[in-house]
Formats: sequence, structure tokens, C-alpha cells
Amino acid sequence: MRTKITLVLLLSLYTFAVKAQSSSFNFGLKAAPQISWMKPDTDGYKANGAKIGFAWGFIADFNFTENYSIGTGFNMLFNGGKLTFSDATGTVNREYFLKYIEVPLTLKMRTNEINGTKYFGRIGLGTAFKIGAKKEDEITNAEGIKTNIAKSNFDGAAFVRESLIVGVGAEHEIAEGLKLGLELTFNNGFTNILTEKDVKATPNFFELAFSVIF
Repeated sequence: MRTKITLVLLLSLYTFAVKAQSSSFNFGLKAAPQISWMKPDTDGYKANGAKIGFAWGFIADFNFTENYSIGTGFNMLFNGGKLTFSDATGTVNREYFLKYIEVPLTLKMRTNEINGTKYFGRIGLGTAFKIGAKKEDEITNAEGIKTNIAKSNFDGAAFVRESLIVGVGAEHEIAEGLKLGLELTFNNGFTNILTEKDVKATPNFFELAFSVIF
């Protein structure tokens, strides 16, 4: 249901932005290192730290006034998290490697230009679709002996990921029609990312995005 609502909003706001009297648009590319983690909500499962991730993507801003726009595009997400739990083999430290393609839908609010720079805030939703998932385990048995299981395909990752997106940043014009952007974003997942054995965990990440906007 959330996915359908997000898609309807995306189409509606896109249409509004294109038809608005003062309509204009900006396109761009971005690259973003990330710090990601998973927050479990199942007894016996614990978070086991963060991992370094990365994203790249295409930016599309549809401006309906000079300083307000609808932001969308797509983001290729390469991140995951680490969890610790126990099973029949012992204590398992598992690292998840997740690949998703995300379609964001955000409201972007800019300041007036200050010495060639506009500052902005962003809030909205992200809908992501799985394109791949792997896992890697370190198992410690009752005798304290550790065994490493090589990275392998993981079928227990949800196909759809929904999230809240909040960001702040700045865009600096270096030439007419060309801007460099910097943005710190918090992406807060609110749907379960795991589907195996009734395990629940939500994914989150911070990213620092560097962008070129035309």
C-alpha cells in the first residue's frame, strides 16, 4: 500500500511540476559514501556495528517556484548492516551486503542566493527495489572456535524498502547553468528488510553526497 501511495504521489507531483506556470528543471549526477546499519526488532538479535557503503545516482529537480522543487531521480544503493544472533551452530556474526535501486520523492526548499551559494533542506520518502543481496557469516561454537563462511547469495532480503529521507546541503554556482552540490542525508528505513524466520530489522544510513547539477 505504501508503495502504491508513493508512486501515485510521484506521478501527481511530477505532473504538477511540469505544468506549473513557473516550471523549470535541473538534472545532475551524484556520488555518495555512506555509513549504514540495521536496527533489529526481534528477541535474540542484536546490532553489531555499522558498515561503509556507497551510492551513485541521477538527480532530477522539478522547480515550481524559484526556491521550491520536487526532487526525484534514482539512487543505486550498495550498503547493508551487521547483526549478531544464536542458532544451532553457535553465535553468528552476520554481515549483510544489500543492493537496491531507490526512487526518492522529496520536497526541496532553498534559501535565496548568498555569495553564489544556495542552502537547502529536503524531506520526503524513498521507495527502493532489491537488485541483489549477499551475506557473510562468522560462527563461534560452544568451544569458542570460530569458522568463517564465505560470502554467498542471501534470499531473505525484502524486495521493497520504504524510508523517510531528511537532508541538508548547499549548491554553489561555478558557471552559468553549472552547480556543485554537497548534501548530508539521513535515510531512515521504516519497513522490515528481512523476511526469513520472522526476523525483523530496519535499515538506516547516513550519506554525504557530492553532486554536479546542470
